[in-house]
Order: sequence, then structure tokens, then C-alpha cells
Amino acid sequence: MNKIMNINIGGIVFHVDEDAYDKLARYIREIRRQFKNKSDNDEIIKDIESRIVELFQEKLNDKKDIITLEDVDDVINTMGKPRDFSDEENDPYVRQVFRKRLFRDIDNRMIGGVCSGLGAYFKLDPVIFRIAFIIATIFGVTIFVYLIMWLIIPPARTIEEKLEMQGDPVTLSNIEKSVREELNNIRDKVNDMASQARDKWKK
Repeated sequence: MNKIMNINIGGIVFHVDEDAYDKLARYIREIRRQFKNKSDNDEIIKDIESRIVELFQEKLNDKKDIITLEDVDDVINTMGKPRDFSDEENDPYVRQVFRKRLFRDIDNRMIGGVCSGLGAYFKLDPVIFRIAFIIATIFGVTIFVYLIMWLIIPPARTIEEKLEMQGDPVTLSNIEKSVREELNNIRDKVNDMASQARDKWKK
């Protein structure tokens, strides 16, 4: 009978059997080595750990409170192995799980992000949904529908939620790509603000 170990991932404590603990520890060490030389490695690893937490929580219930070796294998197969992630499309270890969910896209919103979220979910230009809502609102039938959707559809805040909103698998490669894109967007916004401030100061 394996010993039960406690492990803290992303601030959440899990009970893990000894074999599962050893394999998970090796996997996390591989991930840290893979990203150690990247400037944004802390953000990438944080989001990877958040995804591992989410996958583990899906496996636990009232009758099962211990993470097993099989559970760890499933997580690794879903996330992908660090040494293979750069060629993910041909990676036999990655099980391409496309869990698509409807979220409000608050990064590209005009009001509440409902239309941009619908656009991301259906792979359509959100302008189509905005025009449809405007036309329908003229007839007085959709303003309440929009408000209800605003209330019941959650916003996509984390990297995992944004990937699921697009229908992309939450793997090591996609997490790294998303983190890098977000950091680039932040840098662009900061540079734009700095440029506008310089222009105003010159005037």
C-alpha cells in the first residue's frame, strides 16, 4: 500500500499517493527546466499549475479524495510533455481535448463582452452579433436578453478560460503562447500610453 503524501500546487493542497507524487514532482521539475530561461517563466508556470489544479479537482469527489498515478498520467497526457510541446501537432502524448465554453470576452468588449464572447465561441466576427442586437433592440426585444446574458455568462479572466472560449486545448504550448501574447499586449498598451504622454508634454 502506497503512502499518502500532501502536495501544494497553486496554493491548493492535494492528497497524492506516493507513486503519483513522484511522477508529478518529476513532471513539474521538467516544466520548470523547460521554461527557466524564458523571461516570462513565472507567469507561464503559474498558469500551468492553475491548469493542473483544475484537472485534479475534476477527478475528486465525495468518494475519491486521493490523486492516483492514473490521474497524474491523464493530466500529463492532456497537458503534453515539456520536451515535446514545441511540436505539439505531431506529439503522440498530447490528447487534444477541445472543451469549448461560452464566456464574455472582456478583453475585446464594447459594453459587457457578450457579443465578443459569442463571436469567439462561434468563430464569427463579433460585429455580426452587435448589429443583430442593435436591430433587435430597435424592436424592443433584446435589451433584457443582453442584460441577462451579461449576468449569467462568466467573463474569461484566466489563460485557461480564454483558451476554452476559443475552443483551443489547454496545453503547455498554448499556455505559453497565450501568456506571451498577453504580455506583448500589455507592453504595447504601455508604449502607446507613454507615446501619448510624450506627445502631450511636447505640446
